[in-house]
Amino acid sequence: MVREGTSGQDVFYRRNGASFPVEFSVTPMVEHNVAVGSVLSFRDISQRYALDRMKDEFVSTVSHELRTPLTSIRGSLGLLSTGLLGEMGEKASNLLRIAVNNSDRLVRLINDILDLERMQSGRAPLTYRSCDLEDLARQAIDAMTPMAEAAKVQLLLEAGPAQIEVDPDRLQQVLTNLLSNAIKFSPAGAQVAVSIERLLDGVTISVKDNGRGIPKDKLESIFDRFQQVDASDARQKGGTGLGLAICRTIVMQHGGRIWAERNADRGSTFRMFLPSVTREADILRLGGDPASSMVSSTSVLVCDENPESRATLAESLRQNGYSVLEATSGDEAVAVARQTPVQAILLDMSLPSLRGWETLHLLRDDLKTASIPVVVLSAFGALNDPEVEKAADAWLEQPLETESMLAALSRVLQVERQPSRVLLVEDDADLAKVILATFERAGIQVHHAPTQRKAMELCVSSRPDLLILDISLPDGDGFGLVDWLRQQHEMKQLPLVIYSAQDLNEGERKKLQLGHTEFLTKARVQPQDVETLVLSMLRVPHGTSEVQLGWDGPSPSL
Repeated sequence: MVREGTSGQDVFYRRNGASFPVEFSVTPMVEHNVAVGSVLSFRDISQRYALDRMKDEFVSTVSHELRTPLTSIRGSLGLLSTGLLGEMGEKASNLLRIAVNNSDRLVRLINDILDLERMQSGRAPLTYRSCDLEDLARQAIDAMTPMAEAAKVQLLLEAGPAQIEVDPDRLQQVLTNLLSNAIKFSPAGAQVAVSIERLLDGVTISVKDNGRGIPKDKLESIFDRFQQVDASDARQKGGTGLGLAICRTIVMQHGGRIWAERNADRGSTFRMFLPSVTREADILRLGGDPASSMVSSTSVLVCDENPESRATLAESLRQNGYSVLEATSGDEAVAVARQTPVQAILLDMSLPSLRGWETLHLLRDDLKTASIPVVVLSAFGALNDPEVEKAADAWLEQPLETESMLAALSRVLQVERQPSRVLLVEDDADLAKVILATFERAGIQVHHAPTQRKAMELCVSSRPDLLILDISLPDGDGFGLVDWLRQQHEMKQLPLVIYSAQDLNEGERKKLQLGHTEFLTKARVQPQDVETLVLSMLRVPHGTSEVQLGWDGPSPSL
């Protein structure tokens, strides 16, 4: 006999075999503190489901249509912020900063909506593999450390090795979202702790903060879409109100559960339970096969006496397909460059044992190393030394941004080759202008085709070295153009970058494979990042093995 009320949802079947969703509730009947029966009620919620589907389809369609113009806006603002039109006054710079911040916020919102819609519709399947949760948690903490340092919040990890089969990218997304929320709502000087507890049937991961806490009546509703503890949080903290909804969807896809608790003293704790379920790991990369995961032959020598900054540089380069050698001093860098073939050198100018400019001159005076491009790293801005500037191929100001470093390397590695020809197939004229302006400063020759027919004509008249392709075209689509290219003997292995507003599934990506193929999503990846990727793909002659760059993985909903 039921003594407590309960409710839920289920699927019922009619006599003809057709199914329909129902919502049920059970209410106990009690007399003199004794349960004498219960009332069971059902309600057909097919219409609600149909409305939800219509709403999701509408939101998805609108969001896809927003991606292209929003990418144009954000790309234009990015170019202006680099000083394309010269120096700006304080008022103009402030207005530009506001525009950039708000366009970034809109980009995050659209990407979060589409991520959630793809996951809930089953169009973003998980890719399982055995992972150490301690390593994943440490990576998430490393990624969020700059944000924590800016907020003066300390991040702690209380865990030991714990192997489990999960989708590491998606779980990283959950951890990053939870850490981001904990940092944003914690006061300066507070701590945020990540802990992992191994259980018999799974693992529990907890993120504990000492912030303002969550009201008891909000502990469940905050996992709903566009729900926040305070309505002003979206404006003050910059969130989209979708981060926790995405977290719950990802955890549920893993067969787990996630919940929030109020701490006894102050703050909140978010916990998630992941079951120990063994699944067959998906070793195939989207749109490819294991054999297509290859290592780049481009070697870079990193010379920096600081072990932490040197390790950071080396890891960033390795993640983007470079083979890395390391040197702790100027004399060691010269010796390594003489003995080992390297294609470029990153040289810190603050070397104590052999000063950077002396190292640079030794490299230039030696026949074995004179032609190696050198990118100088300077903590003092412009070098203001004509001799050094003449000897160096490029210089970067520290602290480094990964995108700037990759772009500089790609440019210096491109010097000895003939100008590359890139064909941009994009029907949106405004976005095409932004992309063309972005590539103009890199010295890359870019032709623009607004239609499939024009793209075919340009391919025949002047074979490109690389193709940037939008899927939606007024006289066809990207699938048809790729099929045509496969039939052209000289272009069937053409490097290809798919830059589209559509989120493509695995089957669609396989149909679009040409040569080395990358998939980027508009709004999620800006034109400046497309430039960096294209330069990286062009740095190695066609047919040389190189790694695919991970530019379009799931992004955290901060």
